[in-house]
Amino acid sequence: MLPGGAAERPDPLAANPTLLAETILALHGGQSDPAQLRLVFDRTRNGEREAPLTAWIGADYFALVDGDRLTITDLKLRRRFIVDRRAGTLVNLSLYGDVMFRRIELARRMKIADALTAKGGNAALPQSLQQFWIESELGIGAPGKPVAAIVPRRGGDRTQFLFNGQEVAAVTPGRNRVPADLSRSYGAFLRRALPVHPGIARRLGENAEVPQELGFTSEARGATDRIVLELRSAAIVSAGFPMPPRMRPVLLPSGSADPDVTLLRAVLPHMLEAMALRADDRSGEIARDRAAIARDFAAGQEFAAALGLTELALRWGRSAAECIPGPDGSCRKKEELGQLLGADPQAAAMFRAAALQDREPAKALGIWRGLDRRAVANGYVVDIFLARLFSENGERVAAARSFAAAFAGDPGIVLLYRELGDHFARVSRLDLAWLCFDLGRTLPHREPPDALTGVDDTEEELAQAYPDMF
Repeated sequence: MLPGGAAERPDPLAANPTLLAETILALHGGQSDPAQLRLVFDRTRNGEREAPLTAWIGADYFALVDGDRLTITDLKLRRRFIVDRRAGTLVNLSLYGDVMFRRIELARRMKIADALTAKGGNAALPQSLQQFWIESELGIGAPGKPVAAIVPRRGGDRTQFLFNGQEVAAVTPGRNRVPADLSRSYGAFLRRALPVHPGIARRLGENAEVPQELGFTSEARGATDRIVLELRSAAIVSAGFPMPPRMRPVLLPSGSADPDVTLLRAVLPHMLEAMALRADDRSGEIARDRAAIARDFAAGQEFAAALGLTELALRWGRSAAECIPGPDGSCRKKEELGQLLGADPQAAAMFRAAALQDREPAKALGIWRGLDRRAVANGYVVDIFLARLFSENGERVAAARSFAAAFAGDPGIVLLYRELGDHFARVSRLDLAWLCFDLGRTLPHREPPDALTGVDDTEEELAQAYPDMF
């Protein structure tokens, strides 16, 4: 177990968002104790009745139930499954992406709050941008900031939670205890499903007692709301993991005009095609690519050869591009390749742009854009580099065009999945970002360490930093 109770890292196969429900059930496995706590709360907001809150809580998951729709938070596989039983569909999302969104959004709001405070003092800060309320909505604490001084006060059978003298939550205990085996999942339900401060949610979870009534103030909608949950029923039943079998995986919402969804919808068929290919013999693939580059050299197409060498290195690693057959069958080494390519203006400009990609991105972008690709079939390799630079420069329409061209050309390059994920992350679409990361990590020929290894490291860091969320 990780500190704070987070589970060990799950089977990497679980991160494949195209998995069938039967495979997810097999990966989740059976439960030694199939006890499930079923809770139904009547819910009001500012005195107005809303739909009841129904939750099923198992040993390593909890599910929110809304008619035929189940939203299952799987703490064992670290996934969030959205199941539509009527439509027979399944959406498979990463919990890491969800937590990263919370972290980024918290940092963004705290930065705005700090700027407003520096300009006009605390009086200029709306309540929704105060640290306590940001943490309450997002469910995680601000790093490096003092912990909120939440004061519990008991009065009769009711406990109030005060912050700055204001009641922010109140709980009336009930008669139902949470079984010890379900306590971790129950705590995760409180932290993830309710916009209460994580300090309060932690205390309620540790108490392991289902409240008869829980009231709390929320700023999650930009206005001050008073939400009251009143327990209607609580029961322990014997039930397995609530994933129905034979669900159809759905990766993206249909009909959405969101430009980011539109981009991902355009490249997704290429991604799935690459995922479906068998992991052929690596040496055979490399040999075929090297032979194609040799033919380009023989035809005097040095720019096409340069693009081929770059694609070869991106797909298989730098060592794959170190030996290209010469006219006599010998191996062209790095020095000879450099001389051949350096004599071609287009090839020389391309390698100069690649060298400037990180140090002087504006200059690199100008060079990439100036390359004439009309005479080469593999000009999409240029788009791999243009896509990132356009995205970093805020030119999202141009970036989308380059990403579409690059994936249509070679969807087997792991770096593309990382770059497209980062493109979505720049506008806080962490759901789409992690979808790209997860799809890239299922490529059959992937051999870490590679461009997505850093995502693996980020996920472990998130689990260590926010164990209560896993």
